Amino acid sequence: MRRFIDEVVNGGDIDAVGELWHEDLKWHAGSGGDIAGIPAYKAFLRAAIGGAFTDMHLTIHDTLVDGDTVVLRFSNSGTHTGPFLGTPATGRRAQWLGIGIYTVRDGKIAEAWFGEDILGMLHQLGAITLSA
Repeated sequence: MRRFIDEVVNGGDIDAVGELWHEDLKWHAGSGGDIAGIPAYKAFLRAAIGGAFTDMHLTIHDTLVDGDTVVLRFSNSGTHTGPFLGTPATGRRAQWLGIGIYTVRDGKIAEAWFGEDILGMLHQLGAITLSA
């Protein structure tokens, strides 16, 4: 898991996905939809890490392991330099919290479920206004 975060998310080595993720990977992002397979996941990462947010950095705050399941509580940060969910680049930095639940099979990440504070991130970007 640490290699995925260090090399892919923080290091931008998207090609490492083929080595670290199972070939029939499934990635679930709640209202963000599901992604299946390495090519689709690489395309998603290229758009997110290399397009919508540059200098993306994920910091792990807690790690829980139970058998083949790994849970991470993390924070993400980056500069909004490309379109994201219909919001054009703002040049603003944002930081948001999230939880990822991963399943490992045959020594590779096979499936992941994510919940991230996208509402808070969009507020930081000025894309939405939150009322009290």
